[in-house]
Amino acid sequence: MGLFDLFKRNRASSSRRRGSHARISRIDHLLGMYHDFLEKPEPAYGGVDFVAFVERQLREGQVDLAIWNISSQVRYYFALANLYWGQGDGPRAETYLRRTLERHQRLVDACADHDLPRPSYRGIECAKCAACLLGVEVEDLRRAEAFEPGYEPWFKDALLSYCLDLRDFDRDAWQASADEWTRKRHPKYRLEEFAVYVKALTGGYESTDAMLGAHAKMFASRTARNPDSDLLDGYDDNDLIVDHIFAAILNRIGWEGSYRHSWPHSAAVGSMPQTTKSPDRFAGVIAAAEPMADRDTGLIGDVSAARRFIDLHLRHQTDFEGEVVDAARPAKDRGKVSGALRDLGWTGDPETLDLMRTYRMDCICNDRTHLSLCDPMRGASITMEAWTRLLSDDFGLHPDFIAIAGSEEKTDYRDPQGAWYCYWKKDRRIYAIDRDAWGDPDVAVRHARPGLNLWPSYSSFVAWWISEHLRSKA
Repeated sequence: MGLFDLFKRNRASSSRRRGSHARISRIDHLLGMYHDFLEKPEPAYGGVDFVAFVERQLREGQVDLAIWNISSQVRYYFALANLYWGQGDGPRAETYLRRTLERHQRLVDACADHDLPRPSYRGIECAKCAACLLGVEVEDLRRAEAFEPGYEPWFKDALLSYCLDLRDFDRDAWQASADEWTRKRHPKYRLEEFAVYVKALTGGYESTDAMLGAHAKMFASRTARNPDSDLLDGYDDNDLIVDHIFAAILNRIGWEGSYRHSWPHSAAVGSMPQTTKSPDRFAGVIAAAEPMADRDTGLIGDVSAARRFIDLHLRHQTDFEGEVVDAARPAKDRGKVSGALRDLGWTGDPETLDLMRTYRMDCICNDRTHLSLCDPMRGASITMEAWTRLLSDDFGLHPDFIAIAGSEEKTDYRDPQGAWYCYWKKDRRIYAIDRDAWGDPDVAVRHARPGLNLWPSYSSFVAWWISEHLRSKA
């Protein structure tokens, strides 16, 4: 059992101790625990410490186990460095940063001595961070790692790798991994935290103060969550540790000054950052390729790709006359969207909920039709509730359908003809349903074809709607 596993098991009892009359402070408890684990002679190790024990494992041929143990030592030494760093003890922090790199090199040498490939081990981002902070060239750390996209080690390693050299940020690779994270149903808030790092790395903030303020807010918000995370992530002992990833990014982009999460000058918890040199070495960005529509259907079927297309084009949306149209939903209204959709019977669709929280549907242009998208919120010019009720009560639309587009033409709401765009609650897809089949869902969708009168998701439909608008402008 590793130290981090032991730490997780004891986290609850440790938290209780912090609220009781503990004999030692939390920081002394943590420092003592890591020091003992690394440096205290143990009977189970034959009377030697953990580092010496690993050397004996190597001599006795337990190579795989020894290499795994060395990789854990990389993390433990870095944790010690971070704890001293968080207490303002720079010299001791530097000592353990250098020991972090020494342990990584020992792992590399052990693999070479036994003709084994060096693994992409959990914690290699600690070695990369130590090298970045100390300005040390470690050639081995520049190689490409093999972490599986869509899991946390990939994101941490990618960020620290960008901090080690001057490569441009690959937005496509990052987005692909973020999409995998979403498909695996991992917490969205973690992606939002990573996005703060990316924005700082690539110069996305309008000012240095805005960047530091956004990071401070993000890091402080971790105290309100309780995931099963490592000490270094800062969810549990937020006030004791430093955000080493952000500190490495500050070094990478050329920022200088004093901030709680900076190196070598780290300020006290709650102090105001002091900038002596604004960043001037932001990572360049390899622009993400625009999501492509399927050749046969003309649709973007993947929900994540459709959303990227939507976000890309709504940033600078203009109407037929070239006037900018801002479709962003006001912040004060975003929390009301869930209830509005629930009242309509549109549930279990987090992608659509997020899309509608971000944008007002009735403000998304399409000059190839006189119709407008309906918005779920009352007060919009054309609402889903009003059009669904009209088509259902007056013209027989089945209650399993929700109207998603409407018109201000009198002839349309007096006697709607032809096909109308609707969401079917049963399969959560969008159909263009002919008036003659409104009363029978099975008949209405029986011969629907993707690219003609069927869209696999609401996001796919909105992406198509925007593409139609772009065609009108072209």
